[in-house]
Amino acid sequence: MTAFGLGPLPGADLTQAADVVLSESPLPHIPQLPERGVGSDAIGRTAALLEIPIAPGPRGWRVAARKRADADRMVRDLDALEEAWHGKTDTVKVQLVGPFTLAAEVEMPNGHRMITDAGALRDLTDALVEACVAHRSDVASRFGSTVLQLDEPLLPEVTAGTLEGATDFETIRAIHEPQETFQRFGEHLLHTPQLLDDTPWLTVDPRTCDKDALARLLDQGSRIAIPTMAPRELYRVFDELQIDPARTGIDVYAEPADTLVATAANYRAARERAEELSMEA
Repeated sequence: MTAFGLGPLPGADLTQAADVVLSESPLPHIPQLPERGVGSDAIGRTAALLEIPIAPGPRGWRVAARKRADADRMVRDLDALEEAWHGKTDTVKVQLVGPFTLAAEVEMPNGHRMITDAGALRDLTDALVEACVAHRSDVASRFGSTVLQLDEPLLPEVTAGTLEGATDFETIRAIHEPQETFQRFGEHLLHTPQLLDDTPWLTVDPRTCDKDALARLLDQGSRIAIPTMAPRELYRVFDELQIDPARTGIDVYAEPADTLVATAANYRAARERAEELSMEA
């Protein structure tokens, strides 16, 4: 059992964010700082790691003729983190946008989402797998080992076929079985609103999720990461499901906040809750 943040942090100061992550989280992660500007959002950070050049377009991100000028920002960030965290941690969590959300958010040169073209989706997924391997290898060479988190905020729309097309007349087909694609990335934490069957490790809020889907996942032996919540709330859910929480792998994630001070408090609370649950298990 452990505790961690999910990635995005307020502000634009990497040094301050890194200090909060390292000091308050037993599993530190590479800080994401969207307020730094274009390219600092989750899509931009992930796209910069790909061999496929992707740059800002009219409606967001689009396949381009050449890589962005700031495509090396991750390397520069890792240089700074290596200096700040040297000898202080041996495992770092890396966060990348998963293949389906990435393909839904990046357009081809013709203006259509990459997810509308099977060949483009395949090429993007291949490039993301390669980038993931290279990125994790770089991080591991600096710190020791890595844990991978794939962010898939659009997965419910992808599997339901409700993504909007480039025009009112375009229908984007549903992808009903994404699990095989996720398996290509190896062991990882899947961060998505959807409770997907056969997912070994995923984030979930037991208070608001589909209880039947949660029960299936727990019966399959899935490990879950929950938001910071009172143990009695968690145990109430497990009582409803008639499942022994002691037989379930449970981690705690810190929810985002508007300031670094509040973020630090959330990380601290997540760590303390994980320790509490660990003692009660």
